[in-house]
Amino acid sequence: MPRCRALLVANSASGLGRTGRLASAIGAGLSARGVEAELALSGTPVSAGEAAAAAVARGCDRVVVAGGDGTINSVVGALAYTPTALGVVPTGMANAFARELGIPLTYDAACDIAAAGATRTVDLARAGDRHFALMAGVGFDADVVAHVSLRLKRLIGPGAYVLAGLAGLPRFRPRKLRLSWDEGEMVTRALMVVAANTAQYTYHWRIAPAARPDDGLLDVVVFGCRRALDPAAHAVGALTRRHMRHPGVVTWRTRRLRVECESPLPLQIDGDVAGVTPIEMEILPGALKVLAPRARAHTSP
Repeated sequence: MPRCRALLVANSASGLGRTGRLASAIGAGLSARGVEAELALSGTPVSAGEAAAAAVARGCDRVVVAGGDGTINSVVGALAYTPTALGVVPTGMANAFARELGIPLTYDAACDIAAAGATRTVDLARAGDRHFALMAGVGFDADVVAHVSLRLKRLIGPGAYVLAGLAGLPRFRPRKLRLSWDEGEMVTRALMVVAANTAQYTYHWRIAPAARPDDGLLDVVVFGCRRALDPAAHAVGALTRRHMRHPGVVTWRTRRLRVECESPLPLQIDGDVAGVTPIEMEILPGALKVLAPRARAHTSP
């Protein structure tokens, strides 16, 4: 098996510290599969991004991320429109990007894909000056991300976001937003707006079921609120995965989106706080190469 140049970026804090404990084993797993990867332990998005940019400059053919969606987000900007491919060994909590591409959630099986998977070209998107692989959200979901307790995340993991959402729902008020996109404009009162590059939002929740990471478009989902009980109805819809049935949920596809509000609203990108409105987003078609499972050959019965 030919050897190749690679960088393994491992977020020591990802997965409630699990990634740091597995970093050496993941490196050994890649080496056993013919991928000699230099290990870069990262504690911040900046350091992960800098390590990835340096790997691209050195001509590494892949950057393998051991971590969650936040760690992936921290490196995709450095890999955008370069020949360096992204490999993923998902060790975070949600692992939505890995789920979207069918990458196994066990580190040993994921090492197989990072070493010898098929190179797939997918889209990235940009909100302001930050890239994202999954989605950007304005409003309630960003408020939840901003207020979730790190201590509670360490104690109960994903449930911390559910508790933060239930606690924040009575406090957060839907806002009047102006949305502008390629072919239109609307003013609406909404709980939140999500621009999705993928169907997967977090865990097993698909916020934009028709979204595809390689169609050159963002799927916009607006959780509109005309009645006092709409925010609660949206919360129930999200928890039961029936949010698309609510008459206030509107969706369309576009290449660009601008979101404005009279008072600044929080923005989250791939699950991390990322600023406030106004914000402009755009899709970047075919910007990222990813190592993904090979398509199974079709055989006749």
